Amino acid sequence: MTRVLITGGGSGLGQALAAQCRAQAGMSVCVLDIAPPADGASDWITHDMGDPANDSWTALSDTLAAKGLFDLVILNAGINATGRYEQVPVAAHLAVARVNLLGPMRLLHILLHKNLLASGGRVVFISSLSVFTGYPGAASYAASKDGLACLARSLRKPLRKAGNISVQLVCPGPMDTPHATRHAPEGARADRRIAPAKVARMILAQPDRRFLLVPGAGARMAAAAGRAFPQTMTRIMGKVLFRKLT
Repeated sequence: MTRVLITGGGSGLGQALAAQCRAQAGMSVCVLDIAPPADGASDWITHDMGDPANDSWTALSDTLAAKGLFDLVILNAGINATGRYEQVPVAAHLAVARVNLLGPMRLLHILLHKNLLASGGRVVFISSLSVFTGYPGAASYAASKDGLACLARSLRKPLRKAGNISVQLVCPGPMDTPHATRHAPEGARADRRIAPAKVARMILAQPDRRFLLVPGAGARMAAAAGRAFPQTMTRIMGKVLFRKLT
C-alpha cells in the first residue's frame, strides 16, 4: 500500500491529485487542507499551513505520527496576492510567505524529524513557472515559490543519501483552477490554461523520478525563454499580468 499525503488537496491541482490517487489501486490518500471536507471524508486533516501558532503544528505532528509512514508527500498548498506591490496589504504578503514557503518548511521538518517518510519515498514540491522569470504583479508569490524551489534543490542530495528519498520540483504554468481565476487579469482566457487533471497525471506518472518537471509544451517554452532571455521575459510578464492588474 502506497501512503500519500497531499497539502491543499481540497481544490485545484491538489484535488485532482487526490482524486487520481484514490482511483488507483494500492494507494491510501491523506489530504491536508485549511477547510474541513464537505463530504465528511475520513482521510482528511484540517490544518492551516499559514498558522504561525506552535500549538497547531504540535497537534499536526501528533496526528501525522499516528498515521505512520508516507511514501509520497506532495507539498501543493499555495495562495497568491496580486496587484501593485506597495498597494497590496503587508498582511497579504506575509500570508503568502507563510502558506507557500514557511508552512512547507515546517511540515517537512516534522516529517523528517519524526521519521515519517518511508525509505525510497518521494517528496514533490509544487513551485511555479515564476522560477524562470520575473513576476510583476505577483512578487511575493514568486518570491515564495522561488524559495520553495531552492529548498527542493538544497534537500535533494541529503534526502537521497539519508533515506533514498527522491525530491522532485514541479513548475506549472497557469492552470484552470479557481485560484487562477481569482487572481487572473480581467478578460484572461481560462481555456488557455492547462487542466489540473493533466498536470496531476504527469506528476503521478514519474517512474524515472527526474528532478524537474515543467508540465505542458507552452510552459516548457516559456521556461526556456526565461532562462535564455530573463529581462525580455520579465517585460512580457509585466505586459500580460502587471499592467492588466494595475
